[in-house]
Amino acid sequence: MYRLSLFSCLLVAVLLAQGCSGDPNVRPSVEISGTVTLDGAPLQQASIQFTSSKSGESAYANLDENGNYSVSFPQADVGSAYEVTISPPVVEEENAMALAEKPQEKSTVKIPAKYTKRTTSGLIAQVNEPGENKANFELKSK
Repeated sequence: MYRLSLFSCLLVAVLLAQGCSGDPNVRPSVEISGTVTLDGAPLQQASIQFTSSKSGESAYANLDENGNYSVSFPQADVGSAYEVTISPPVVEEENAMALAEKPQEKSTVKIPAKYTKRTTSGLIAQVNEPGENKANFELKSK
């Protein structure tokens, strides 16, 4: 009987200790938001993509008319740098045939080519904490 009580107490203590410490492999959610400008003016008709340099996971968002964006990572690499690219807007269409038949809108915004690749953009967002993070980017056309 004494052994059973001792074992029960040890088991409860171990379970409580694990519950308090949390799982170190669980990654918290993160939202990154901000504004992208080109030569001082809000960038429109573009998308922004963040890619974790640690896990390779990525997420994107189209910019609104004021150059604002918000990207969510349900499981983020907190403490890591995210590489950033700026590209033409992403058009989502469920029906590929409808997309092919739609007249394509010409973008009036010329995004400098260096910002469209992770290896040349030079844009980094450091994610230091769970929850909300801010990152603004000022692009130069020359």
